[in-house]
Amino acid sequence: MTEEERLEKNNRIREKVKETRLRRQSQICRVFRVKIDFSHLNEFEKTQLKMIFVEAKWLYNDILTFSSSNDINEYDYKIKTVQGLDKDKQPVIREIKNLSSQMKQSVIQGVKHNIKSLSAMKKHGRKIGTLKYKSNYESINLQQYGVTYKFCDKKHMKFQGMKRPIKIEGTEQFFDLPGLEFANAKLLNLPDGYYVAVTTFENKGGETKKYKPEIGIDMGIKTSITTSEGKKYKIFVGETKRLKKIQRRIMKRKKGSSNRYKLRKLLRREYQKLDNRKKDKANKIVNELLGHEKVYMQDENLSGWHKGLFGKTVQHSILGAIKAKLMKNERVVVLPKSVETTKTCPKCGKINKEITLSDRIFECSCGYKEDRDIHAARNMILLSKLNKNTCGTQEIFYTNAFGEDVRRKHKQKCCNADLVELGSCYYNGGSSPH
Repeated sequence: MTEEERLEKNNRIREKVKETRLRRQSQICRVFRVKIDFSHLNEFEKTQLKMIFVEAKWLYNDILTFSSSNDINEYDYKIKTVQGLDKDKQPVIREIKNLSSQMKQSVIQGVKHNIKSLSAMKKHGRKIGTLKYKSNYESINLQQYGVTYKFCDKKHMKFQGMKRPIKIEGTEQFFDLPGLEFANAKLLNLPDGYYVAVTTFENKGGETKKYKPEIGIDMGIKTSITTSEGKKYKIFVGETKRLKKIQRRIMKRKKGSSNRYKLRKLLRREYQKLDNRKKDKANKIVNELLGHEKVYMQDENLSGWHKGLFGKTVQHSILGAIKAKLMKNERVVVLPKSVETTKTCPKCGKINKEITLSDRIFECSCGYKEDRDIHAARNMILLSKLNKNTCGTQEIFYTNAFGEDVRRKHKQKCCNADLVELGSCYYNGGSSPH
């Protein structure tokens, strides 16, 4: 290829990248996971699939060794052999046979990205360590659809470097969706099998979704989630009997033995299944809650709950995953931790400082009485709608849940600073309501 042809090719690539970035602005990104049917692979393909991840580990470790004394940009991605150590710590030369050219590039680019991330963190004053050698490689980026991988049909995929298409399961999730565009993918080596996580893009739909009325949610220990409508979720996804049995068997095996290694593989598989159940439960609950026009919640101190007497209960309730998923959505309003949603009476505005965790019914001297969790969930909506345009005054006005005008005094006067969107008024740069 001449210099002119090379420059022309690079210009075409730049134009394509610009077109793609412009198109992505009006598209939605979704990731689907399909599973490789291991039972339909012959022995050569099983070995090849296994060695792809082994060779990726060899290459990754060799890159780290090279970068410790050289510029990583000088590393030759067309390399055919790498140096390493065998089980007796003796130097050995290993041949890269199954890793395709673009897979090699993705491993090198991954190391470069990690080094850049550590450098950026160091510039911001963060304490950083160094990249560690890997004993197991679990994810390989398939950069380009149609080259590194492609779909032959609903049941088969073709990977670069493999002779024949491989049977897969799970394409019914997305294969027939109109206007779907495939981007990169990741080949995953998980305890329960090999998967491919496919990144797709589709045009944003013109139809507006109809949502239910706004809702407030309260997170707790006895009842995991309570909504302002009175619905309660008691979530518990605990360890299985099989998982505990495998843990007991591992403790009886000698460290470094092959039997212990096999049991550890079984243990990772059980944890993978447990993780799948947790994700499924969390996704279903979050999807149901986001069916409302707006969701009001509080930034609960879940890490603090773990340290108390209810650590296991909180852990198995997957509240952390649900909270993280909700906070990413733009239709979710999050109140600060310090807003007293449980102690505030929605009828008269008084704050009951004497209520304890054992009090499951909220009662006020004005006659208001309600279930503690439902009361807190309704207060999420009410307290987030306090009049935020009254800075500089001694009291604020709002309408309570019964349609009555209520005035609530501030402890101190506000300044003419920008107001925080959540909860009541705040000082400029402050972190507690007043």
